[in-house]
Amino acid sequence: MDRKDNFDKEIKNIMEEETFGLTLSQAALDNIFKNRKKTIKEKINNFLNREIEIPLAPVIVGLVFIFVITIIPVEAFKSQKERIIDIGGSQVIIRESYEVSKNEDKN
Repeated sequence: MDRKDNFDKEIKNIMEEETFGLTLSQAALDNIFKNRKKTIKEKINNFLNREIEIPLAPVIVGLVFIFVITIIPVEAFKSQKERIIDIGGSQVIIRESYEVSKNEDKN
């Protein structure tokens, strides 16, 4: 009983000898790879290795739009009335802006 069972090794050797000269066509290999069940790791790798093509023009327009929105101050879009009064050699600029604020009544 000290001998190990070598039956599996013998079968493997016989199968390798019989199939040594055989080759499969490319169509058969493609069919085998196409119809086999993929593992979760292979599915994740296929998903992560997918190539994404993004057109350059919309990306540039989007980046410029975001850049313009972050650079231009909000006050530039508010409507303001300005009056300039000349007093002697100086000017006084009076701006009226329309701001909505919550006023609390103190009684």
